Amino acid sequence: MKRFINGLCAAGCLALLSLTGCKDYLVEENLGGRTAETYYGTAQGFEDLVKSTYSPLRPLLSYTGMFFLGTDIFTVTEVGSTNAFNSYDNNLNSSNPDLDSYWKEAYYAIQLTNTVQFWSTQVTGLDAATVATRVAETKALRAYHYFLLAETFGDVPLVLAPATQPTFGFARTPEKDVYTQVIKDLTEAIDGLPATTANFGRVTKGMAQHLLAKVYLTRGYKSYGAGQADFTKAGQLAETLITSGPYALSSNFASLFDPSNAGFQVNSEVIFSVQYNANVESSRYYYINNPSLLITGNGLHNLFNMEFQTYPTIGRSAYYGKSTLYIAPTSYLYTLFDKTRDARYQSTFATAIYAQVATAGFAVGDTVIYFPDVPFSAARKATKKYNVYNFDEYENKTSFSPRSLPYAQKFREVNVPYSDNNLGIRDTYVFRLAETYLIASEAYLKAGDMAKAVQYYNVIRTRAGKTGTNPATNLPYKDELKATSITIDNILDERARELFGEELRWYELKRTGKLLERGKLYNKELAKYNRLQSFNLLRPIPQTQIDLNRADFTQNPGY
Repeated sequence: MKRFINGLCAAGCLALLSLTGCKDYLVEENLGGRTAETYYGTAQGFEDLVKSTYSPLRPLLSYTGMFFLGTDIFTVTEVGSTNAFNSYDNNLNSSNPDLDSYWKEAYYAIQLTNTVQFWSTQVTGLDAATVATRVAETKALRAYHYFLLAETFGDVPLVLAPATQPTFGFARTPEKDVYTQVIKDLTEAIDGLPATTANFGRVTKGMAQHLLAKVYLTRGYKSYGAGQADFTKAGQLAETLITSGPYALSSNFASLFDPSNAGFQVNSEVIFSVQYNANVESSRYYYINNPSLLITGNGLHNLFNMEFQTYPTIGRSAYYGKSTLYIAPTSYLYTLFDKTRDARYQSTFATAIYAQVATAGFAVGDTVIYFPDVPFSAARKATKKYNVYNFDEYENKTSFSPRSLPYAQKFREVNVPYSDNNLGIRDTYVFRLAETYLIASEAYLKAGDMAKAVQYYNVIRTRAGKTGTNPATNLPYKDELKATSITIDNILDERARELFGEELRWYELKRTGKLLERGKLYNKELAKYNRLQSFNLLRPIPQTQIDLNRADFTQNPGY
């Protein structure tokens, strides 16, 4: 049954309270008489505690600005506007609220996993095999959080046990040691996790294998890494998951994102996803930095779009929803798709926007906006009642006006009521097998095995090809997409086509050493302000953490 996470209780809040050591406070305020000591040692309490470790993934993966902006394929929505994560200006500093909040959310999530580790030795009423599996789940989750923390901030405190009293003396653990722990956690998790689960959404062996392959791949680039040995290990791990796991690529890319297919998000390609549900109670979460802000769904579908409501014929429609004018694709992203051969463009973007309201000259369903593949001349535009935007007009706007962009339909929700929140219930794919293939390709490329690198790269290219034969060449479209040799840039371009809006793009560019080069080449706002420097490969440590710590807790260079 898919919706495992929907049974989440308030275990996370209980865990947080229990960690303060204020037992009298708990007794006084907990009208149900439930404490960590009386609940987490029971089978039900322990299982609820484990479930609570999944809930923080919702807010943690919503920091889209720091994940997407300031890269080659994502920029700000309004032409000429600034955002600290996109222009790398002075507002990207230790007081940045997103970085502060992300740090706290991540350590809250880690605290929950550590709490599970502790209570796993105290619980009664559960068989040892189940307890071992739950421990392995939370080790994999802890590794994921520490991997992202280390890639974001570098040296970070490595906390492996639940806090039982306030602590003000945390020190920053060297990044290489954090990586050592991440690898240890994932290795142990792989040994303890099942290949499949009846509760779709739980961590499985495949999730840990995929993540460990990515960790080795990333460490291979580091000065403290093992270089080719790490790359080879990453390739082998990815290859094992591809060839011997219970996963398989879907027959076509579009099926992974088509909400008209019942149960489309539960398939053999999805290795791990963050789940949402129509039941508001089961999808809700709060940000630690803003506990009054209740989030009740997934807002990914609101991103990467232009503002439709300003067109009277579209209006505030449930079909297109309310765009979050925050992140937009760069023009470069659209150039990456071979629209003749690659079917993914049509599955990712819609080039026609249709009327949702009948107005003078327009019936419901008429074209309102069109983005032609072949540019329209001014004379041809004049013959159309609808708005036409050629490619060179996507960003040809006056300062501080939103871009006009093809609709990013990949994450479209079906008839979400138009509202300020406009939140949906689709899951967020974290890892799917297509990325495993690209990890294998990159790993073998870096290890010097071009044949295997091309082999795994071409599997994804072939799946992306349109059906049929190109009449101009008499060759199958799928064959025309195949490569005979590749570079890191080819892999990054393929990741952009395949994993648009799924992968955390900033980390991919950082890993491969391409952030500065590709950011300045393809992100016009970033290039215009020309502030991106090598020290920006780490984010600033939140000032709140520096101020709270009485130990030597230094800031990252450059901030």
